[in-house]
Amino acid sequence: MLKSASTLARKVLITPQAYRWCSSSKVSQAPPVVCSEDEPVKLENNPYTKEPRKCLLCSTGIELDYKNARLLQQFVSTFSGRVYDRHITGLCDEQQKKLIKAIAKSRRVGFMPIFVKDPKYARDPKLFDPLKPLRPHSFA
Repeated sequence: MLKSASTLARKVLITPQAYRWCSSSKVSQAPPVVCSEDEPVKLENNPYTKEPRKCLLCSTGIELDYKNARLLQQFVSTFSGRVYDRHITGLCDEQQKKLIKAIAKSRRVGFMPIFVKDPKYARDPKLFDPLKPLRPHSFA
């Protein structure tokens, strides 16, 4: 043990470029700590973290409006007229709440039918597949 400590001291004194000085974020009177090149490097951010998922409306920047019945009809069932749940549409909680309020207001004003999907919007391209949910549902 004594031999390895003395060889380390000799290496530091003889070849100081082989070791680097670690600096701490705090300014203190303690002497700097000698670090080896073999120590792990601390990264500022994790390279393996996934980007946070964004919902369809957040990623495209589309604002929901009760007058845009064509967009709102995409989130309504063709057969029952019910609004699809979050796990099917893939919307975030905030956008889903805005969607429900916009559909309710659009129905009250008369832009959308209440019970069924408007037939003139039946051939619009699908934003999602209602038979294949994006996320599993906890009650299914």
